[in-house]
Amino acid sequence: MILLEYLLEKYKDLSRNKIKHLMAKGAVNINGVKCTRYDHPISPTDRVELIRGISPSFSRAHHNMEKFANVVYEDRWLIVAEKKPGVLSVPSGHHGFCLKTLFDEYLHRKGEKCTAHVIHRLDKTTSGLMLFAKSREIQEMFTNNWKGVIQDRRYYALCKGIPEQTDGTVESWLTEDRYYHVHSSPVDNGGKHAVTHYHLLTTHGNYSLLDVKLETGRKNQIRVHMQSIGCPIVGDSRYGDGKDNDPIRRLGLHAYKLAFIHPVTRKMMQYETPLPASFTKLLGNRKKKDKRNE
Repeated sequence: MILLEYLLEKYKDLSRNKIKHLMAKGAVNINGVKCTRYDHPISPTDRVELIRGISPSFSRAHHNMEKFANVVYEDRWLIVAEKKPGVLSVPSGHHGFCLKTLFDEYLHRKGEKCTAHVIHRLDKTTSGLMLFAKSREIQEMFTNNWKGVIQDRRYYALCKGIPEQTDGTVESWLTEDRYYHVHSSPVDNGGKHAVTHYHLLTTHGNYSLLDVKLETGRKNQIRVHMQSIGCPIVGDSRYGDGKDNDPIRRLGLHAYKLAFIHPVTRKMMQYETPLPASFTKLLGNRKKKDKRNE
């Protein structure tokens, strides 16, 4: 069976033209990848999703992508982008609007016969550098050799509270419960091993700015580890006191540095983005000060 026939059979309340319209707008995913081909063959094991809530504003958003992301670097194999806060990295449930679909449309408008494959994600309210591959093969070169390819990933973490130590390392095992809440254990409890290094850059009142380096990349790792040292991320309603600690109206995390070995050219690639203006404002408009140089 081909895709169009499958959708017509499953969604009997939708006309052929309506389904074609939704497909053209990026509303159909097969196994998490957008598909616009009406004749794409469907197997019994394929997971087909049709996002019915796409509105004209979704389509218009593709033509204003700079509101959601900036392209920092691009070549024939991959894209380095700076994600703005407030947009999902990948589709979630019935929410099809995300950075992946934006870049799918971006590539389509450029005439490239490929889609965007997310190499690593950022939370919706986190900003910063992300990697997209233009093929599944390039994506797998990263995921199959993550530690060998990714050389450095760093975040600015705007926290409530000041850590006792200027430099430190948090090591624990992380497990996720059925409510998708991540818990940290100091001993091996069968969870995923997680290591986070941090350095205090500056403070202002009861707020601190940390330079955080990931040794492992686990879900919500920084948020959980900063909470464990008594310095929850500003605006974190899940792992901190977000209701009373949301002065910048977003999560205080920004992925500012990304360094990796290009999987094809083997060149070292390194990119950095500046401290977000909202972080600087909360810190009293201070420039970040690296206490290691004092």
